[in-house]
Amino acid sequence: MKRILLALIVAATLAVAIGILSYYNGPGYVVFSFMDTSIETSFVFALGAIATAFFIFYYLIRSLSSLLKIPDYLGLRYHKRQAEKARNSLIKGLIEISEGRFAQAEKILLKQVEHSDTALLNYLIAARAAQQQGAYERRDEYLRLAHESTPSADIAIGITQAELQLAHQQYEQALATLSHLRELSPRHAYVKKLLARTYQQLGDWDQLHELLADVRKSSLMPDAQMQQLEVDTYTGLLSQSIQQQDTEKAQRIWKEIPRNLKDNVDVLNLYVDYLISKQQDDEAAELIQQHLNQQWHESLLHKYASLHVSQPQKQLETAEAWLQQHSRNPVLLLALGKLCIKSELWGKAKNYLETSLSIKPMAETYLSLAVLLEDKMHEAEEAQSLYRQGLKLLAEPVAEKTEQQPISSNITKHNTELAPVLKIIQ
Repeated sequence: MKRILLALIVAATLAVAIGILSYYNGPGYVVFSFMDTSIETSFVFALGAIATAFFIFYYLIRSLSSLLKIPDYLGLRYHKRQAEKARNSLIKGLIEISEGRFAQAEKILLKQVEHSDTALLNYLIAARAAQQQGAYERRDEYLRLAHESTPSADIAIGITQAELQLAHQQYEQALATLSHLRELSPRHAYVKKLLARTYQQLGDWDQLHELLADVRKSSLMPDAQMQQLEVDTYTGLLSQSIQQQDTEKAQRIWKEIPRNLKDNVDVLNLYVDYLISKQQDDEAAELIQQHLNQQWHESLLHKYASLHVSQPQKQLETAEAWLQQHSRNPVLLLALGKLCIKSELWGKAKNYLETSLSIKPMAETYLSLAVLLEDKMHEAEEAQSLYRQGLKLLAEPVAEKTEQQPISSNITKHNTELAPVLKIIQ
């Protein structure tokens, strides 16, 4: 419309100019001659005819050009509509998968994928939707198509594949995928994090140990999660060396463990058990003492009381010093009673055990006191009473479960739980 208006303005301007020129300079004339033919006309008419012919020819060419562009224009409009549909499919697919409708999400994401500028995203999200439905073959097919659509996105596709394999507990396959990604990008922090998780699940503690420093530097794990990974690694390495009876390796690993992890009760318990198995009770006692002076864990008290150290009197004095802060702790009082029995302090042992029972009755305390009274203090009648109370305490949780379990399983479990007590009585 603007072009037509402009053409009319130009034509009007030319007409006015020609009229003014004709008025002041006379009509004039023009002769056209071609071979034996001559045409004579006024200058104004010739000029108007030429101008009119120019505009007609110009707009004829323009119209023809526009007609020739119609197929391209229609094709462009079609592709734009398809691209818009593809974008809408991606958005709808994301909404569906976020709302947990995985089958619908998968269909929507694939519906317009051939027209999408984001085919890589469509296939990756469709792979996650298939994973949620347990369709692992379709998942792998979508990942293959994602690679075909965008070959340069190897890292993104590989990471998605590894995450899905880990979620499906396909640890060997995940390891193969991540090992390939590590070759492509040796410094990729997230790949190392996923590798660490894979090694953790596979129990490959040596490989995980090599990755720990890099994973910590990446800061991709919360501190609590990172510490748990380190604990799992060192407990795994320790357990492995203990099973292999490699004393030198076990000691070397213990020295390599960071100080803050040596205070972890799981790591310490494992190494203390190892020292006890090697009859290194003095070293085990020293580690437990150092730990309990800083952090209180009742599980270590049981081990401490069972140690056979070279200086039992010093062991007893150390434990008694803990009474200043834990005077009403029944487990500590039980441990002190056991230590007094080792030192043949029968009366003192009896006092500690009775005090422990007054605070919290425990089957082990009843039994320890009963054995003391029967074997060392010759108070058989009182000992039998304590045996009965200990057995009753043990039997109470078992009795509660018998109402919901078959009789045969109750008898088996009963025998299993009471076996230690029966052994002491015998």
